[in-house]
Parts: sequence; C-alpha cells; structure tokens
Amino acid sequence: MKSKESFFVFCMIAVFAVFPCHSYAAKKRGPIVIGAGLGYSFILDSGLRSFEVYYPRLLYLSEQLELGNDWHFYAQYFPWRGFGFQLELDHQRGGYRSDLQWYGTTDNTGKYIEIGYIEEPYSESWSITSITASILYTLTLRQNAKWRPYVSAGVGYYFSGGDEERFYYRTKLGHEKNGNLIKLGLGVKYQITPEIGINFRGFGGTIWRREYGFSETDYVGADQFDYEIYVKTGAIVRSERSLVNSFSFLGIGLSMEYTF
Repeated sequence: MKSKESFFVFCMIAVFAVFPCHSYAAKKRGPIVIGAGLGYSFILDSGLRSFEVYYPRLLYLSEQLELGNDWHFYAQYFPWRGFGFQLELDHQRGGYRSDLQWYGTTDNTGKYIEIGYIEEPYSESWSITSITASILYTLTLRQNAKWRPYVSAGVGYYFSGGDEERFYYRTKLGHEKNGNLIKLGLGVKYQITPEIGINFRGFGGTIWRREYGFSETDYVGADQFDYEIYVKTGAIVRSERSLVNSFSFLGIGLSMEYTF
C-alpha cells in the first residue's frame, strides 16, 4: 500500500519538476498552473457516518466512519482560453470508531449459538489516496480578470489505507482497497499577481468498490458479521449483505497556485 502511494507521489513530483523546465515553450501554447493546498471532506451517506444496532442476546454495534483533512497537489494546462486539463494527487485522512458486543447468533434451524465476544471500544485511522484527471472550464473569458470562477469534472483511481482486521474487515466498505471514482468541482481563482493566485473550491465525488455480489442497501439485521469465518479464523468480518457498493463525499479546499 505504502509503495503505491510513494509511486504516485514520485510521479507528481516528477511532473512538477518537468513543467517549469518547459515554461518558456508553454507560454506559446497556453498557461501551465501548478498548485498545492489543504482541505476538508466528509462522507455524505448517513448510514456510513453513524450506525448503531442492538438486538438482545445477539448483537450490539455502534460505529462512526468519517473523513477529515486532506492535502493535494495538481498541475493544470490551458491549451485554449477558458478551457483546460488538470492532473491531481489527493490524500484524504479519516477516522473509524467501533464498539462491538457480539453475544450470539442463530443457525438455519433457529437454534441459538452463544458467542460471548465483547471488545473494548477503539478508534482507527484510514485514508484515501487518489489520482484524478479532470477537464476545467473557466466561466470568464477575460484574459486578465483577477476573479476566475470555474467548474471541473474528472475520473480517477484511488487506493485506501487502514488496518486490515480493525478497519477493512469491520466496515461496510468491505475488503476492497482500490477502485474508481468520479469527482466534480466548483471554485473560484483570484490572481494576486499574474503568476501567483489563490484557488478556493468545493468538490464532491463518488467512490465505487469493484467487489461483486453485495447489496446496495444497508443491511441492518442481527447477522452483521460472518459467524463461519469467525469460527474458522477468529476474525470479525463484516457479512457480505451489509457491504455497500459505493459512497459519496463532499469537501472544500484552499490552494496556492503559480502560473508559468
């Protein structure tokens, strides 16, 4: 996981290092912009943000899943006035809190099986690292305008990070650690000087898991975890019926830009 993230960081650094070398030629073709900044994002799906179920003698589960701060780097190229392309590397941090008391379950005949698994509440960190290619359109055609509102739309690929047993097995996101995403944005740029600018944007996106055979609706029954896996391995693994196929998020970001 770390090697994949390091590879993308290396690629983006290489891109940012190469662009300035071609800045003179770029002026003939159109401006090139590099930017870096911070932001904050949160999950839209209420069933993922906060979830609690209680069935006497069977299960008590309380959990919260969240996103938080993020950092991002991007490079933009505008071959035509008002129209451009963007390549962005984004790293979003998140948190997960769990309180699980698994008292028992029932088999196919309805017979009660006592489990008696009770653990201390705990918190874990996780992350989403993504690389996204987007199209941008500036809503003003004035070349020297200081305020430049814009919209963007893109597709990308993500890698998520977190503890195997205490995060991936437990959450409704399932075991899939990578997949595809779409990302939309609406923002405004302010040019302090012809080269230096500030970019404030709001963005939203949807992440898709690539695993198959799971319900798109939240399963809230007592059998939240797979008893057969627990018997064989001792691992607490989320039942397939309770996994979600996708989730959406919103966020805001503030960046500093340099135009070549």
